[in-house]
Amino acid sequence: MSEEEEEEEKRIGSTRKASLGIRNNTLDEGVITFGLWLNAEDKKSPAIPIVLKEFAEGRRVVLQDNILQREVIVNIVEGIPFCNECRSNDCAHVGFVICTEQLTNRSSIE
Repeated sequence: MSEEEEEEEKRIGSTRKASLGIRNNTLDEGVITFGLWLNAEDKKSPAIPIVLKEFAEGRRVVLQDNILQREVIVNIVEGIPFCNECRSNDCAHVGFVICTEQLTNRSSIE
């Protein structure tokens, strides 16, 4: 891939992220995306930036990132989520997972 093609791909990718609501890949954007997913009628819709695929409480969460168009695994080690895709503990994927954990913990308390 030429340098020009790479630049074009980056530009298109960032435009696509912005249009779907994820601009800076922060925890807050993951929380917002979780809200979109939670309120969606079709929980597996490709229109939602991040979709929950699998949840193994306290161990790992598998997400479908429809912006990156790939599966993302977030491992939970000693209660702390870590995104294998972003190599970070403060990206949008982690924000989504924190909300998922809070929802399941709340459901088990009630």
